[in-house]
Amino acid sequence: MKFIRTALIALATVATVTIVAMAASPRIAQAETVLRVGTNALPPSLFNPFANTGLPYVYTWSAVFDGLTVIDEHGDVQPWLATSWTNVDPLTWRFELRRDVVFSDGTPMTADAVVATSEYITSPGATRDVVARMMSFIETVRAVDDYTVEFKTKVPTPLLPRFLPQYYVVQPEKFRALGIEGFARAPVATGPFAVEDIAANRVVFKAHTSSWRAPKVDKLEILIVPDAGARRMSVQSGQLDIALNLGPEETASIAGTGGSYVTWRDAAIWAYQFNGTKDERFTFAPFKDIRVREALNIAVDRVAIIDALLDGKTVPATQPAADNVYGFNPDLPPIPYDAERAKRLLAEAGYKNGFDFVIEATVGSSAADAAVHQAVAQYLAAVGVRADVQVITANQLIRNVVEGTWQVPAFGIHYNFEPTAEVLRALDTASCLWAYPWYCNPDVMPLIEQAAVEFDPARNLKLRQDIMAAYRWDWPGIYMYQAVRFAGLRKGVSGLRVVNNFIYFDEIEKR
Repeated sequence: MKFIRTALIALATVATVTIVAMAASPRIAQAETVLRVGTNALPPSLFNPFANTGLPYVYTWSAVFDGLTVIDEHGDVQPWLATSWTNVDPLTWRFELRRDVVFSDGTPMTADAVVATSEYITSPGATRDVVARMMSFIETVRAVDDYTVEFKTKVPTPLLPRFLPQYYVVQPEKFRALGIEGFARAPVATGPFAVEDIAANRVVFKAHTSSWRAPKVDKLEILIVPDAGARRMSVQSGQLDIALNLGPEETASIAGTGGSYVTWRDAAIWAYQFNGTKDERFTFAPFKDIRVREALNIAVDRVAIIDALLDGKTVPATQPAADNVYGFNPDLPPIPYDAERAKRLLAEAGYKNGFDFVIEATVGSSAADAAVHQAVAQYLAAVGVRADVQVITANQLIRNVVEGTWQVPAFGIHYNFEPTAEVLRALDTASCLWAYPWYCNPDVMPLIEQAAVEFDPARNLKLRQDIMAAYRWDWPGIYMYQAVRFAGLRKGVSGLRVVNNFIYFDEIEKR
């Protein structure tokens, strides 16, 4: 433990020295207000915003790019670069665009920019990009006039506006001329900042002062500081203004030394998933019995874990959907903590003496996750079930998801509903729809297929809520809690707001 602390302090010192060196640059002499944000990673695709929909990459892109819509704190779709929309028929939508929006090179945003995005994401060259795959239902996008666009879809898409927060609008002439690789190094878009310099461990931005949402600072620097402890220390020393992806202990320490912190809940649920295949719902013998699956769920005290390890900043899960997701079922009751009943269910299922199994999980992907893994294992041990939590890398987790190479009975994963904030988003992978599903319940597939194309709002919502009920009562994993994020701010910095992975950089102030 002493060695680990020493290593963390050394790493923090290296990070601080690096940041101090940056702070000594001539920019400060010009009396510019520079906002420095520390994160654990920058996008490997640079500023190809169609490459991914996940964290921490979307954080960086939200400084530069805008989509047609946004999702608000309640999971509702709101206007953004599109001010209104109309569903013409099951395959046709029309969007009116915001006027008087200019790109960071001074050119006006018109419908042609929206068309340029569709030209790319529907092209063969975009097939590896996550956004292109997510929006593969788009047939064409055409300009009706300078401020009206028409989307044609291949299949009925009743929730199309929910997909468009990451339909990023790019400067069309630059995008077509440079291609995706060139544009990724020199992006031009409508957001509050424009890219000035890209290095291996940082990106420097200058204010886009003519942006429709102009920023309150002159410059922005986003820096890689891999270790959360180092990010915390850099905020406390004044070398960072904001540190993203911290845990509650780091943010409490920042608040205790004059800073502040912000928390927000993602549209995601943390769970320990019981493994299966397309042909076999659960492959591990004990998990084939629903009594065992329920027993493991009620053996864990979620409220105690949230209060002790997550500063009470989130809520226990009742289903795979977060409460800010369209299709969340509010009628599902809390999952009780009842260790004695868990023991009885295990005994009834033939496991009076419990059993052993392995859980694979990453560390560092969410707040306090290592401590949560340990706590869950301890709760399961109290009812006789011995869970061996084995740490894997994020790359291993992704490989297992993509290739179906799981070798263990259970694994930790987020049911992630971003960026659409609706329940079918996570079920692209957590159902029979996936090429290598870890949970395939044929009984629920008709509901999923119908919900995807149902245009009647009441029926659409009811179908999604029924799907969540089906998942809840089949107990395909241990549903834990809504994912929560923590960020620390140095004294004098305010206005950090993050919703659906989108950082509203234009609202941040630094005194």
